[in-house]
Amino acid sequence: MFASETLDSSRSTSALQSLPISDSFINTDGLNSVIGIGRSSLPSLLEDSIQPVDAVTTKTNSNPNRLFSSTGIVADFNGDGKTDRFWRNSQTGETAVWLMDGSKPTAGSLPKLDSSWDFAYADFNRDGKTDIFWHNNQTGENSIWLMDGTKIASAVNLEKVDPSWTASIADFNGDGRSDIFWHNQATGENATWLMDGTTVTTAAFLPKTDSQLSYSIVDFDGNGKSDIFWRDQTTGENAIWFVNGTDTSEYSLSKVDPSWNYSLGDFNGDGKTDLLWHNNQTDENAVWLMNGIFVSSGSLDKKDSSWKSSIGDFNGDGNSDILWHNAQTGENTAWLMDGTSVETAAFLPATDPAWQPSIGDYNGDGKSDVFWRRYDTGENNIWQMNGTTVSGSSTDTVPVEWSVF
Repeated sequence: MFASETLDSSRSTSALQSLPISDSFINTDGLNSVIGIGRSSLPSLLEDSIQPVDAVTTKTNSNPNRLFSSTGIVADFNGDGKTDRFWRNSQTGETAVWLMDGSKPTAGSLPKLDSSWDFAYADFNRDGKTDIFWHNNQTGENSIWLMDGTKIASAVNLEKVDPSWTASIADFNGDGRSDIFWHNQATGENATWLMDGTTVTTAAFLPKTDSQLSYSIVDFDGNGKSDIFWRDQTTGENAIWFVNGTDTSEYSLSKVDPSWNYSLGDFNGDGKTDLLWHNNQTDENAVWLMNGIFVSSGSLDKKDSSWKSSIGDFNGDGNSDILWHNAQTGENTAWLMDGTSVETAAFLPATDPAWQPSIGDYNGDGKSDVFWRRYDTGENNIWQMNGTTVSGSSTDTVPVEWSVF
C-alpha cells in the first residue's frame, strides 16, 4: 500500500531544493527564501486590514480535551475560550469574523479572497489565538494571517507550492505551534513544513504513499505530536504514521470494508484520537478506541443514512459525544459517550430539516453548543447545551450567500 522509498535522516533538510524528489513541490534557493514576501497578490488586499494590536491575556477553554479547547483546532480568534465563527461570501469573496459571547456576536470584516483560496485554522505562534492559513488551489500561493480578534495582527506570504499539493494543519514536533503537512494526491508525494510563527524552520519530504489513499491528521498515541491516519477507501486498508518532527514510523491497522466511513473523536477522554465508523450499506456504527496501534472496538446502535453525526462534548467531561441530526425529518438525538458505550441517549427538540448544525462552545463553559444555520433564509440559532438540556436563542440573520465555518 505504501511505497518503499524512505528519506535518509542524515540528509540536510534546510532547503527543499536539497531533496532529490520532484521539484514540482516548490521553487526555492534555501530556507531563507521560504518566506516570499511580495510574491503573492495578497499584500495589496491586506494593507488596510493589518492594525496594531494591544496585548491581551488569553483564557483557555475549560474543557479538559484539546479537541475542544486547542486554538489550533477550534476557532477562537481573540483567545477568550469561546468558539468564534468565520464567514465567507460566495458571491463577493468577502470574509468576516464573529467573536462569540453566547448568542451575541461582535462582527469584523476582513479582506476579500475569491473561492480559489482554501483555508485552515492554526495557531502558528502559540499565542492562544487562532490564525488562518490560506492556500490558493489555482496559483499555489500561500499566506498566514496571525489573528487578534477581528484584526489581522500580521500577514506573511510564504513561498508558492504547486497547486497539485494540498495542505493540512498539524503539530508534528509537539511544540504547540502549528505545522503544515503537504500531500500531492496525483503523485502520492508528501512533505512537511515545521513552523515557528510565520517562519519555516524545517522543510522536508516524507515517504511516498499510493495516490488513492486519503488521510486524516490524528494523535493515536496521545504524545502531543500529530500522527497521520491513512485509508484506502477502495481496498479498505488502513495504516498509521507516527510522526516525530520529520521522522515517520509506519504501521498497518486492521482492514475495514470500503462501505465504512469514519469521523474523529476521543470517546474515552484519554487524549488519544478515536474513530467513529458508520456503514453506509448496513447502517451499523462502531467505535475504535485507539492506543497507539492497539484498537479496542465496540458496536453502537444502527442509524440509517438520513441521520448525520456531529462530534462535540455536551456535558464537558472530556469524552466526545455525538449529535445525530436527521436531514429528512429534522429530528435530533444526543448520545453522551463513555468509551464504546452510550452513557445517555436523549431526544432533543426537532428542527426544520433546512437547519444545518455545527459544533462549538460559544459561551465558554467547557460544553459544546450547536450553531444552526438556514441557508435558504439566512437565519441563525444557537443551542447552548448542558448535557442533553437545550437552551435555544436566535442570533443575527446573515444573507444566504454567506457560508459559516
